[in-house]
Amino acid sequence: MLTAYCKKCAKDVPVGEVCPYCGANLGRNPARAAWCTERIPVKDWMCWNDAARIIFPAGAVLLLLVLLTELLSGGSGALGRTLNSGLPVTVTVIIASVLLLLLAVLLLQGHDLADHIVDKSGIHIRYYLPDPTPVKLLARLKRPSLAKQAVLSGGTRVLPVGEQDLAWKNVARVQLWPEKCLILFYAPKWWMRTAVRCTPETWFDVLSLVQDKLGKKKAVDLPQQLRVTAQSVPRAPRTKAQPVRVPEIEEAIEQLTMEEIMENKPDEQAWDEVPPAENQAGGE
Repeated sequence: MLTAYCKKCAKDVPVGEVCPYCGANLGRNPARAAWCTERIPVKDWMCWNDAARIIFPAGAVLLLLVLLTELLSGGSGALGRTLNSGLPVTVTVIIASVLLLLLAVLLLQGHDLADHIVDKSGIHIRYYLPDPTPVKLLARLKRPSLAKQAVLSGGTRVLPVGEQDLAWKNVARVQLWPEKCLILFYAPKWWMRTAVRCTPETWFDVLSLVQDKLGKKKAVDLPQQLRVTAQSVPRAPRTKAQPVRVPEIEEAIEQLTMEEIMENKPDEQAWDEVPPAENQAGGE
């Protein structure tokens, strides 16, 4: 569910203008979504993807440099001899070895906890390693001595091991993976910066926040369901303008007209003194 963060209480509270516990002002646009998920790196496709996006392009560039060097130094003949000398087999063995090494590293990392916060400023993710050991830290490219800095939380020693922050203004593309409750954020459009793993309870709340912050930005590549269009914004019904009636003025005009009528009313005695037209005509 959407919550608001009270700085005075230092905790999430129901959305509103003031904190229901201390009465502090929550400020403008305080709504945010906060939740925690457990991640097992060896079973998480995004962990494999993060490693593959670095390892395989680097390997491809290295292979192209080797082939280009052979071509420039010995011509097409040297390039053909290099390709026929077992280079493809060597490359396949190297790729398999890298994948096995990556599997071992992800297995040794164990599992971690991820705190997600989506608020008015952007996306914030904090990773914590429960019960840190030197082996787990080495597998995460951390110093083993950091295990001494773990703090006790909920009966378990946890250690912060990573964080990700992405501001709304830097987001260039958003991709949805509803089957996995996963939202991918790209900055720029060709590079995935962070993957937000939602829960079924927070999925639609996070989508509403993303739509509120990015739905009107034409420069951001969004799925159609997140795009705010003219049809999606309800309009107030149009009413015909009515003339403004001022009772005092109308009553004054009506009263003035009646007075004028009474003042200009013909005198009944004068009408009696005027002879009929027929008598006037006969006398003549």
